[in-house]
Amino acid sequence: MKIALVVLVVLSLAAAGGALLAGPQLREALKGLTPEPPTTTVRVEPARQGTLIETISAPGEIEPHTDVEIAAEVSARIVDLPVRQGQTVARGDVICRLDDKDLQAALVSSKARRDGEQFRLKSDQARLEGLMSNVTFARKELERQQQLFESGDISGRELDGALERVQDLDASIEATKYSISVVESSLAAAEADIERSQDGLANTVILAPMDGIVTRLNVEVGEVVTGSTTNPGTRLMTIADLTRMIHRAEVAESDIANVEIGQRAKIFINAYPDDVFSGTVRDIALQRSGNPDGTGYFETEIEIDLQGRQIRSGHVANSDIEVATHEGIIVPYQAIVVREVEELPDHVQRHALVDSTKRKASVIYRMVEDKAVCTPVRPGPSDLTHRVVHEGLDAEEMIVIGPYKVLESLKHDERISVKDEDEDAADDDAAPEAVADSDDAAADGDS
Repeated sequence: MKIALVVLVVLSLAAAGGALLAGPQLREALKGLTPEPPTTTVRVEPARQGTLIETISAPGEIEPHTDVEIAAEVSARIVDLPVRQGQTVARGDVICRLDDKDLQAALVSSKARRDGEQFRLKSDQARLEGLMSNVTFARKELERQQQLFESGDISGRELDGALERVQDLDASIEATKYSISVVESSLAAAEADIERSQDGLANTVILAPMDGIVTRLNVEVGEVVTGSTTNPGTRLMTIADLTRMIHRAEVAESDIANVEIGQRAKIFINAYPDDVFSGTVRDIALQRSGNPDGTGYFETEIEIDLQGRQIRSGHVANSDIEVATHEGIIVPYQAIVVREVEELPDHVQRHALVDSTKRKASVIYRMVEDKAVCTPVRPGPSDLTHRVVHEGLDAEEMIVIGPYKVLESLKHDERISVKDEDEDAADDDAAPEAVADSDDAAADGDS
């Protein structure tokens, strides 16, 4: 028994000594088995003091500053077409010839008619001169007959004959004058026909009205085209000056008050995804236009700085017009999120930038000691990617900027960790939804 008790005491002491020696390693092992509090992976960046250029976006199409539709002014067959689509032409170059045979024949006929009317006119004028001379003599003879009748030397019948002679001559003179006026009208019509035929002949040779490029060719040699000088007909081709291009943008009526002539713009053309063109607002329509859906816009011309490049007409494009410049704290648009006021922590609800009379508030999550701190802010103007913060945030403070899906559900004092730069950011589907949420907050602020 004594031996057993001694052995038991020795083993107990050995176990106690072993535990004492292994304590730190054991505690460390047990500590490793204790789970760390969960963290949410986010992306952060410092808020920065800077300049934000406020822009408005306007869609539209690219068009030449100047283009001309060439249309036929006479009806004839095309006999020569010396230009092709894409060809450069200079002002005064022959771009089309029409068959002029019928017009030449019409001109000869009109000239022959004019010559005949001129002969008739001269004949009637000579006849009128003879009648005028005869009536002068007849009036003198009537005066003598009147004196002889009064002295009783002739009868009344002879006096009546002299009077009748004068009246006949007066009637012939009036008839001749009328005939002359008719011939003069016919002569004027013949002259007009000649002028029309000459103009028509001139219009069978079509010249380029400006320097440019044939951007569209609608006809070929042998086709019959129709038209007149008063009603241009068949469109032959389009000539455009592609050295000056404009973006004919549709500015929403809610934005047009901020747009002014001379403002700068950036033009994004779908066909050139890697290029950004600069431009200047040159003209703003005074009349509102409407879309089929009932929304209105004002057509605005933005001249593009091509820098020597050539782009095609008709491209779909979008312009960001710079309407104002703002200084302040700049953050990514999606960093500002909207929260229900009643869901915010009590101390946040009491913040000076949270209006308890409103249903929602704009907040930013700052990163403080690995925690997301909900911070109310007063946001200001924006561009498509960033927004000014007027109050509630200082420069260089680290703020959570994404992913947006995380921002949607992030809570105050939630533990966060910084996302590795190598991780894929494709899950950040944010900007459009962020804009919508911020707009909702603004709407609530007005209610």
